[in-house]
Amino acid sequence: MLGSPKHGFPLLIAPLAILCATATFAEPAERVAIEWRFDTEAYLRGWSPGGHVRDARVTGGALSGESVDWDPILLGPVFEIPATPTQQIEITMKATQDGEVQLFWTETLEGHYGGFSEKKAYRFAVPGDDRFHVHRIHPFWHAAGKIVRLRLDPPADGRFAIQSIRIVDDGPAAASPAKAWTFDADPQGWRAWRDLAEPVVRDGLLRATAQGTSPMLMSPRIAVAADEHPYVSIRMATDRGTTGRVFCVSSTQFGGEDVSFPLRADGKMHSYNVDVGHLAHWRDEVILLGIQPTDAEGAQATIDSIEIADAPRGPAELEIGYFGPADAVNRAGRPVEIAMTLRNRGGEPARNVTAVLFPPAEASLVGPLEQKVETVTSYLPKRLSWRIRSILGRESKFAARVTCPGAEAVSAEATIQLTPAPQVAPTSYIPEPQPVESPYEVGAFYFPGWHSMSRWQPILDYPLRKPVLGWYDESNPECADWQIKWAVEHGITFFMVDWYWCQGNRHLEHWLHDAYMKSRFRKHLKWAIMWANHNPANTHSLEDWREVTQYWIDHYLGMEEYHRIDGRPAVFIWSPGGIRRDLGGTEKAAELYALSQKMARDAGLPGIYFVAMSSHESEAACRQLKAEGYEAFTAYHGFQLAAQRAGSRRFPFADVVETSPEVWAQADARASGLLYIPIADTGWASEPWHGSKARVIHDRTPELFGKLCREARDYADKTGKKIIAIGPVNEWGEGSYIEPYAEYGFQDLDQLRTAFCPPGDYPPNLIPADVGRGPYDLPPAELKTAWEFDTDGDFEGWTPNGFLKAEVKDGLLVAKTTGNDPILQGPGVQIEAASIHRLTIRMRADADTSAQLFWATTVSSQSQPNSVHFAVPGDGQFHDHDLDLTQSPRWRGLITSLRFDPANKPGVKLAIDYVRFR
Repeated sequence: MLGSPKHGFPLLIAPLAILCATATFAEPAERVAIEWRFDTEAYLRGWSPGGHVRDARVTGGALSGESVDWDPILLGPVFEIPATPTQQIEITMKATQDGEVQLFWTETLEGHYGGFSEKKAYRFAVPGDDRFHVHRIHPFWHAAGKIVRLRLDPPADGRFAIQSIRIVDDGPAAASPAKAWTFDADPQGWRAWRDLAEPVVRDGLLRATAQGTSPMLMSPRIAVAADEHPYVSIRMATDRGTTGRVFCVSSTQFGGEDVSFPLRADGKMHSYNVDVGHLAHWRDEVILLGIQPTDAEGAQATIDSIEIADAPRGPAELEIGYFGPADAVNRAGRPVEIAMTLRNRGGEPARNVTAVLFPPAEASLVGPLEQKVETVTSYLPKRLSWRIRSILGRESKFAARVTCPGAEAVSAEATIQLTPAPQVAPTSYIPEPQPVESPYEVGAFYFPGWHSMSRWQPILDYPLRKPVLGWYDESNPECADWQIKWAVEHGITFFMVDWYWCQGNRHLEHWLHDAYMKSRFRKHLKWAIMWANHNPANTHSLEDWREVTQYWIDHYLGMEEYHRIDGRPAVFIWSPGGIRRDLGGTEKAAELYALSQKMARDAGLPGIYFVAMSSHESEAACRQLKAEGYEAFTAYHGFQLAAQRAGSRRFPFADVVETSPEVWAQADARASGLLYIPIADTGWASEPWHGSKARVIHDRTPELFGKLCREARDYADKTGKKIIAIGPVNEWGEGSYIEPYAEYGFQDLDQLRTAFCPPGDYPPNLIPADVGRGPYDLPPAELKTAWEFDTDGDFEGWTPNGFLKAEVKDGLLVAKTTGNDPILQGPGVQIEAASIHRLTIRMRADADTSAQLFWATTVSSQSQPNSVHFAVPGDGQFHDHDLDLTQSPRWRGLITSLRFDPANKPGVKLAIDYVRFR
C-alpha cells in the first residue's frame, strides 16, 4: 500500500530500476521542463517534509534532513507539464546510509493518496558514501498526458541532502516511420543511452563499445503496430558477454519492459530473433526500442541490422546447445550415452541436417556414427543421441560436426570421465542408508511435481538438469528410497514438503502418500508440511482451518517420522498474509492458530510449532506473526538482496553467497522474539517455466554452494542456532536443485555434507546401476494433439487441481467445479503454431459458464494474453466449441504446455468428450 511503499511494487518497475544511471553518458541538447535548485538558504521551493523525516531544511545549497523510520516523505509543489516518453528526472543527492529512494508522480490530485499510487512509482539505490551523485530516471510516463506533482521518499535510515531535482527532455517530438534499420552511412537515430560509447558507423556497420555491464542502445521515436510485429530481429556480432536484452515502451503503458536472449559471443555475425510479442508492454504502438548488445564491460558490439518483424528473420543458423554425456555418473566398462541438443537460431528452416560423431579409437558404438534430421526450425530444438557400448580408460574425448546446405557447419567437443564402480555387497534391494550424523538439524525443501512424463517435458531441453534417477516417476517408493538414502548420507535431517490444500482440494501429494509413505527407508528421514497456501482470496475461513488442522492431525502429525521443533510437530506456512487477509486481520487470524493448538492438544499432541515462510519483511510484520501464534520464520529462497542489488533478472550465484550473511543478520535483527531459521539457497534459473522472462542466477557451482553452506554453518555457530534450511532439492523447472543430476552429479550434496557433518569415512555415492537397480525413466511422452478420454481412469496427461474434482469414466472426463478457478493442467506438447490453427472441444455443462484455454511457448508462460475463452451453455447438451486460434496474436512459435479452465464458477457439473487440435 502507498503508506508502506517500500514493499509490494508491481513487476513493472523492475526494469526501470535498471534504467536509472549514476554515470555520465552522451546527451543531445536538453530541454528543461521544470527545475528545483535548493540554493537559497531556508527556501524549500514548495517541497514539504512528511512521514518520518526530521530536521528538514535548506542549507549549504541543499535540502537536507534525517530519516527516522520506515516511511520518510518529501512532497513536491503542484505544477503542470506535458508528459513525454523521452523525459527524464534528474536528482542530485547524497546519503549517509546505503538505501533505496522512491519517486512517485501523478497526473491528478484526486484520490485517497492525492493521486499517488504504487503503479506510478519508481525506485533506485543510492550509496551511503555521503557524496553527491546524479541519478537519472526514465519514467516513461507519457500515457498520463501531463504531470502535476512529485513525491520523493529518501532512504529510510540516516541523513540525506538534495541539491536539485529537474525534469528534462532530450528526444524528438515526432516519430520516425521506420521499423527496420541498416547502417550504410549513419546511426539512423540510434544512440547510446547508458553504459555505451556513442556508436559510430563504419563499413556499413554500427559499432559501439560497452562501458558497463548494462549498455543500452536506444532507437529514435517510432510508431510500430505491436500485434502485427511480434519479433525483434537483430543481426549482430559481439566478442564478449553471455546475455543481450530487448527493451520496449508502449504508447499506452506506463514504464517499459525487457526480455533477455543468449549471446554467441565469438566475434562472428549472428541472427538473434527475439519474441517480444508476449510482453505485457508490447501492445498498441511501440514507440521506443532499446537493444542491450552484451552484458560484459569493454565488449565490442557490431550491428548489421535491426528489424521489428512479423516473423523470425535471417538464414538458417545451426547451434549445438549441448554435447556431452547424457548421465551424470558414468562407470568404466558400462554403456554410455552421448547426447546433443541442436537448435536453429535463424529464421529460415535448416533442412537435410547431418550430425556426425567422432569417437576415440577405444570406443565401441551401437549404431551408426551419422544421423540425419530432416528439418530444424527456429522454434523446436532437436535431441540426438549415440550409444557407446564400452570405453576403455578413465577419460575419453568425443567430437561432433553438424552440417546442412546453406548454413555454416558447427562442431563441438566433449570429455567423458569414467569412474570405477564401487564394490558393493550383493543385495536384493537398495543398500540400507548409512546416515551421516550432523550437529545441526538440516532441513531441505522438496517440491513434489514429477509424477508424469508430461511434467518432465519442459526439462528435456535442459540435459544438464537430468536427475541421476532419470526422468523418474516420483510416486515410485523405490525412487523415494534413493532420495532418502542420498539425503541422510549427506547430513540432511528432514524434508519440508510442499503441500497443497485449498478448501479441501488437495493435489501433488503423490510423493508423500504413494512414495514416501510406502518407502522402506522412511524411518531415516523426517519430514514436515510446507503448506503452499498461495490460494485465491477468500478461501481461508474458520471452518476450512478446522478441516485442514484435523487432516494434519489424522494423517501426519502423529507419525514417528514427522519432524518436531521444541518437541512439537512443525508446520511451515507459505502465506500468513493470505490467511490474515481472508480472516480480516491479526486478531481473527490468531483465533485460528489457537484453535489448531487446542485441537492438537485434545488429540494427545503437545501442540503445533508454526513457522512462517513470508510476511516477515519488517519488525512490525514479525510482531504480527508472533501475535498470531508463529514461533519462527524462514524463506524458500535467500537471494532477495542479491537480486535487489543486481537490478536485473540475471546475476551470478557468487552474489547470493556474498549477500546471504547480510540477509540472515537482517532477519535476526527484525525477528521480534521469533526464531529465525537461516536459508542456504540452491539457486534459481527458471527458463523451462518462464522462457526468456526467467530470472536466471548463473554460474552456480558446487564450490560456491559449499561456501554458502559453510557460511550458514558459521552463522549458526555464531548465533547459537541448530536448525538450518536448505533451498529446494528438486525444483528442476525453477532451477533450484541439489539432488544428484547430470552436470555435477553428487558434488552439491558432497559439499553440503562437508559443511555440516564432522569428517569421517563417508559411505560411497551409489547410483542405481551400481546395485543392478533401475532405470526409472518414465516412457517418453506421446506428444499428442488430440485427447479422447476413452480409457477409464486415464486423464491422458491432464491433471485436475484447483477447484475441480474430476474422473475419466465411460469415455468422458467428468467433473464438478468447487470454486471460481477450476483447472485442468495439460500435458507437455510440441505444437508448431504455424501448422495448427484450430481447436475443437466437445463438452457439456449444466449451468451457463465461460471456459478458457491457456498455453505456454518456449519464450512465454501461461497467462491471460496467452489464452482464448468461449461461452459454454448450461443446457446439459454436448456442443462442439470450434476455436480459431489464429485470432490470438500470441498463438505463434512452439506451444509447449496447455491449461484448460472449463468453467468460471463453483457448482458446475460438466463433461468433456474430446479435445482436438487441427
